[in-house]
Amino acid sequence: MVMLFRCTICGEVSLAERAPTHCPFCGAHARWIVDAHAYVEPVVPELTEISRKNLEFTYDLEINAAKIYHCIRKKSGDGLILAMFKAISKVEFEHAELVGKLIGKAPGCEIPFVERLCTEERDKSLRTTEHLESDAIRHYKRFLEEATEARVREVFQALIEVESDHLELVRKNL
Repeated sequence: MVMLFRCTICGEVSLAERAPTHCPFCGAHARWIVDAHAYVEPVVPELTEISRKNLEFTYDLEINAAKIYHCIRKKSGDGLILAMFKAISKVEFEHAELVGKLIGKAPGCEIPFVERLCTEERDKSLRTTEHLESDAIRHYKRFLEEATEARVREVFQALIEVESDHLELVRKNL
């Protein structure tokens, strides 16, 4: 029987016979997914100055990553790379939407294609991604330590987990 599940990180709803191992929208791990009946809308906290600054940086980082990965996807002739970056670019864009809710920004409806942001070279694209994901993880670990708001801490913890998954996936394909 199909059930409704909801991600406590991004709030998106998924249909499945059992709880997914990862949110199909933001990539959050299973521990962040609940039966939709048990879902409670997270309260957007009053942000400290440091959390606001870190979230604004995160928003820009996620938007930039989504654009780069979307470019890689569009330029790639490799079916696996195309599929991988289609999924990852959507997840990064979802991260921007999630962070945008906390700081009052909306990224818009689509990821723009900016041709100059990437190359058709598979290895170079994967190395660029490895660098971006490693950089994001490093920042998000520091931001997690600096955050005092429970919701902000949850978001950064989930982002670290998802970006680590992306990094592992990229390294497997290098």
